[in-house]
Amino acid sequence: MSTQTKTHKRLPKITLSHRKTESWSPYVLAGPALFFLALFLGYPMIRGFMLSFTETSLLAPQNSTFIGLANFTKLIAEPSTWNAIWITVIYAAGSVIGALVIGLFAALIMNMPLKGRGLIRSVVTLPWAVPPVAVALIFVWMFNNQYGVINFLLNRTGFSSLYFHWLDNPNLALVALYMVTIWMTFPISALILLAALQSVPTELYEASRVDGAGLFNRFRYVTYPGIKPRLYVLALFLTIWALRRFDIIWVLTGGGPVGKTSTIVVQLYREAFENQNLGFASALGSIGLVLSMIVTIIYFRVNRRVEAAEGGTP
Repeated sequence: MSTQTKTHKRLPKITLSHRKTESWSPYVLAGPALFFLALFLGYPMIRGFMLSFTETSLLAPQNSTFIGLANFTKLIAEPSTWNAIWITVIYAAGSVIGALVIGLFAALIMNMPLKGRGLIRSVVTLPWAVPPVAVALIFVWMFNNQYGVINFLLNRTGFSSLYFHWLDNPNLALVALYMVTIWMTFPISALILLAALQSVPTELYEASRVDGAGLFNRFRYVTYPGIKPRLYVLALFLTIWALRRFDIIWVLTGGGPVGKTSTIVVQLYREAFENQNLGFASALGSIGLVLSMIVTIIYFRVNRRVEAAEGGTP
């Protein structure tokens, strides 16, 4: 009896110590990642936001002058700012939609019981593995109006008797940029959507076939609801990546011709490293941050409404 009493008295101390360890363990495990984010993301973001209220030169960054909202007032008055915002939005929208559509089509093909599926998946992932700058340099050669392979193929196939000036034409430069961006980003969309397709239970497809559902209805009522959560998350990440993309835009067009591919990030680079105006460039960066936050908020609102509709809650 005394032994049971002693054991009973010791249990609360062991349980309390164990609970304290469990309560601190998540913070200990997440500590290195939080420190990394605060040091390499948080501090530069705060520093850049503070610079947007100053007049700071790249040649003498230590000599900053506080000017309040003057940089933002100048941004609003500059037509080039609104052009950069518009180009950024349409570039992000077109590249994300193209990557999702082609990625979904590729994922549906790779999900079929075909021979050589492993080889097909390896080939599809190649564009994602190649460095963006190398891809951009290759496409600069391919888009060349005199000896580029794209004009050569168009001329050979009879689609065009003329050679297009892809990167020099204001009406075609953004189209060329779409082509390169979609070619680079659709593989990651295909792989993520392929994993989502493989998570859809095969019993649902069998039941839909028994009920006489056609190919379109199977996709609408079985496939799409199964991949929708990952599709939304993928669209969010692709949009954020498109808003901050710089490398391939700069190598392909440099923001030209006549500003037709000048996104916010390209404009920011020009202001910071060509005009040596860090304060104004930081204000431009704040606009890019606001756009990313707006996209994230829209995503969470849409996702919440979809979950509420599916759950039957108001």
